[in-house]
Amino acid sequence: MSVLGSLGLASGKSSMPSYLDEFILTIARLRAPDGCPWDREQTHATLARYLLEEAYEVLEAIHLDSPPKLQEELGDLLLQIVLNSQIAKENGHFDIETVARSINEKMINRHPHVFGDSKLNTADEVVTQWDELKEREKKASNEIGSAIDGVPRTLPALMQALKVSERAVSQGFEWNNIDEVWEKLDSELAELKEAIAAPAGDNRRRNIDLELGDVLFTLVNIARWQDLNPEESLLLATEKFKERFKIMEKLSAQPLKELSKEELGNLWLKAKAALLNAN
Repeated sequence: MSVLGSLGLASGKSSMPSYLDEFILTIARLRAPDGCPWDREQTHATLARYLLEEAYEVLEAIHLDSPPKLQEELGDLLLQIVLNSQIAKENGHFDIETVARSINEKMINRHPHVFGDSKLNTADEVVTQWDELKEREKKASNEIGSAIDGVPRTLPALMQALKVSERAVSQGFEWNNIDEVWEKLDSELAELKEAIAAPAGDNRRRNIDLELGDVLFTLVNIARWQDLNPEESLLLATEKFKERFKIMEKLSAQPLKELSKEELGNLWLKAKAALLNAN
């Protein structure tokens, strides 16, 4: 059965292999004894960095709002999934068909309001049900541990903080309202300033690190209260800064490092205005 068939998406109107099937065969050919030397040398460990890079390039394409770029980057990400699955197949662990089957079964089991008799009306209800079903599956498989276990430490720090916060909230550990979160931010900022103002000592840098982390973690929770992904928010802000900085470089008749603070400030405002006018 094809991958599309295993997902229940094959129409049954044609015996021709799908492009996805062809792609899987292409990767298998690259990994064959007489295939590509580079592809044959790869392992799950060596491919890990490429998987992360491709995922971020997909995210960048989404931010650029470029469907052609998104199509290309999703293809590159799919390459990593199929290549890792092919390596696993060769090692006798699993293959792309079992990957597709397991995620298909998971999606059906996690959506009883679509494939079963339960009825849900809002996205929030779906999220609550998803968490409950996930918790039930853990208990059934005798997975014993903390509610905040399972958040990958390889995630970027902001994404990891958001995941941990969401797990804690699922157990009822939550502020009553957004005002309490703002109060927490004010408190953490005060503690950060106090740590920075402290006299030099063995633990000063460590204390500043911890207090800055508390500020960032609280900001992550503010993002969560606004249904925002702080990782994406920071990426957007970084892109905005890059755009303005490049305009500053174009507007300046001399290298920016030769300008005074006042000149740099004025140039920044001009760059900001130029972007506003362009939009």
